[in-house]
Amino acid sequence: MFGLFRRRRDEELAPIEADITAFGEELARLPFDPDEHSDPDLLADYALALDAYEKAKRDFVGDRDREDAADVTRALSEGRDALARVDARLSGRPLRPPCFFDSRHGPSTEHVAWAPEGGATRMIDVCAADAVRLAEGMPPIATGRRPAPSRRSAPVRPVRPEKPRPGGPNPAPHGAQKEPPPFKVIPPGSSGKHRAQGRGNARVRLQRLKGDAPSVLVVRIRAYKKCQVDVFQDGWATTPLRSKGTARLVAPLPPATDTTLQLDIWCDGTWTAWLQPGDTVPIVNEQIASRGSFVCHYVGGPARILMEHKDRGAYTVTELTADFEQGREVLRGTDPSTAEGEVAGPALLHIRAEGHWKFAVTHL
Repeated sequence: MFGLFRRRRDEELAPIEADITAFGEELARLPFDPDEHSDPDLLADYALALDAYEKAKRDFVGDRDREDAADVTRALSEGRDALARVDARLSGRPLRPPCFFDSRHGPSTEHVAWAPEGGATRMIDVCAADAVRLAEGMPPIATGRRPAPSRRSAPVRPVRPEKPRPGGPNPAPHGAQKEPPPFKVIPPGSSGKHRAQGRGNARVRLQRLKGDAPSVLVVRIRAYKKCQVDVFQDGWATTPLRSKGTARLVAPLPPATDTTLQLDIWCDGTWTAWLQPGDTVPIVNEQIASRGSFVCHYVGGPARILMEHKDRGAYTVTELTADFEQGREVLRGTDPSTAEGEVAGPALLHIRAEGHWKFAVTHL
């Protein structure tokens, strides 16, 4: 029985071990010397790729099956994303996200609508080969990284996206926010003036999107010890993030007279910061779960909100005005607990929290 278990383990983990080796070889083949470059975005992406490779090797030790090695495959995927950006910057090509179905396919070439079997339609970036296969009603190239549709099921066909509704984005179907989660990646097409990446303590200046339009500041930090973000605008300084280890800041930004936003980032790890338009925040009508601060748009009628906070620390939910100014407090709590509040109708909501949380909407 022990031999059978070991053979099964070896069969499941052999492709992942080979994937780690292949990624290490890709890094070794990269014609890149950090001492010859001064572009902070390039150096940050290269550091992310190296960190992902080391993390994959470290986390793979002791894994027993594919499910146990999920953190390894995620690290490899993030590392290949970073490596693709490095390669694009070195060659002068436009930055394109990797193929949705497998980052080993290389950079994406097309943005298409796609629906998994029994799932909701979403827009994804795919490589040229997968774009052709989807257009012909065939499943994407099978690589073992993502489960391909069963041969007995109907072929996956690209779906023409709906035209946006006047006055704002379409409400997202239930579950469509899961890949990728909101505020996890820099929006496609984002200008280099509105984003930055790096490692360690840094002073960052981001160009505001528009002085007369609200926006959202997102900062994602992977740290080992304490981290902090100070924000300076219009002569005021705030500290919207002070946490331990890996953390995320999502902060609404009202219109400002300053054309730039200054951030002081304090951490011992890597970080990514960007600005995105206020009308890109996710829409929620039933329930949502996340960690840390968050901004979302509730578009239904009168409703009761029940929020469950799972970690230590205080948490609040407040309404925002159309200009993203702070408005009425909806609910408040502290430590692991639940709290209730009500909204009279459609509302922009700002969640402040440090740990994991979820809230459900009950329509009145």
